[in-house]
Amino acid sequence: MERERPREQSDQKLEALRRELTELRKKKKQKDLMEKKASLIISAVQEEKQHYIPEPEIPEDAELISLEKLESRLNKLDSALIEQANQADQQIYKQHAQYIESELNALEQEINTEKTIIEEKIAPFELLLKEYPWLEEKRFEYMYSIPDKKKNKRDFESWRQEWAKILFDYAKYAIFHILYIRKLNSEKPFSKFTNREESIKEIAEELIDQKLAEWLSRKKEQLRVYWKTLEGWADEIYKWAYEFGKLGPILIYEIREANEEFSNLPKDDLEAIFKILSKDDRGEIIKTDDGQIALKIKVE
Repeated sequence: MERERPREQSDQKLEALRRELTELRKKKKQKDLMEKKASLIISAVQEEKQHYIPEPEIPEDAELISLEKLESRLNKLDSALIEQANQADQQIYKQHAQYIESELNALEQEINTEKTIIEEKIAPFELLLKEYPWLEEKRFEYMYSIPDKKKNKRDFESWRQEWAKILFDYAKYAIFHILYIRKLNSEKPFSKFTNREESIKEIAEELIDQKLAEWLSRKKEQLRVYWKTLEGWADEIYKWAYEFGKLGPILIYEIREANEEFSNLPKDDLEAIFKILSKDDRGEIIKTDDGQIALKIKVE
């Protein structure tokens, strides 16, 4: 039994790395898709960005080849584990165990490095330009000023609706659930408004009227944007917990550390999502001894 414990630990670590590699491939595909969407944007704005420094060219399949090499090494480790299980000699077992532990640690570092490279995000503004190219066209500079509400009511309403779509997409692209008005003042494209704070708040009110957002305080400093419903997030969290074998009670801090789009959801929203999963009979809410709320998913 004592011999089996280190092997079981190695098996578990190897399986965890395989899951990391699978997630890495998914994120690679997502990144490729984002880069294709942004390719036209980048070429269009490059000339106007004097401070832009082009990134070094990377061979088209470089990242894919890197992932293939990592998977090959994982397969070798898998074979080593099988061979290790069949060895009766304790000394040979120890030699394999040392090799496996060393390789697992090295692979873990390499996967983390690849993860960092693949997860690099394209600036939200560049993605906005793909959908709204007029944001940098001089003939539309008038869009950065609020139309007169009384004299041009129709223009004002049209202006507010168009900018509401942009603010909504900005939050989605940047994976922001809460927008801070003061910070938006310095972010493109909102930094170009002639009256930044008033403009942003007018746009925010349009999203609120559409039931896609709400103020989190009376001072209207923080805006909660619902670019995905709580029911949608409940599905995402359940899927994540199921795929990663989170069968024990899941605390909020574990969701925070998951590095997923739902990881930075407000605490109140996460608690509401726990209730949704409990009501759907896909989970059970548990209170810990220190008063924290946890979710235990139910596997069908």
